Amino acid sequence: MLEHSDGQPGNLKTYRQYHEKLRRHDGWYCFVVYRPHGRSGLTILRDKMDRSNTLSLLRWHGGGDHRETEQAKISIESIF
Repeated sequence: MLEHSDGQPGNLKTYRQYHEKLRRHDGWYCFVVYRPHGRSGLTILRDKMDRSNTLSLLRWHGGGDHRETEQAKISIESIF
């Protein structure tokens, strides 16, 4: 999401368990920046595909407990 409802910039998230699996299998990410409208609509503003091994150094932290793994937040600017 480009921007949260409170005006804070949006970000992209990845989870360590899934990221490591993608890297082992030379996988790809498809990043999509969007702007929601209404309850179920959205407009895609930008998209980009990157190999999982091209992401810059990720800072892992808690917050992925519901997935039993750590997460990393990635700024939109660092991808685009």
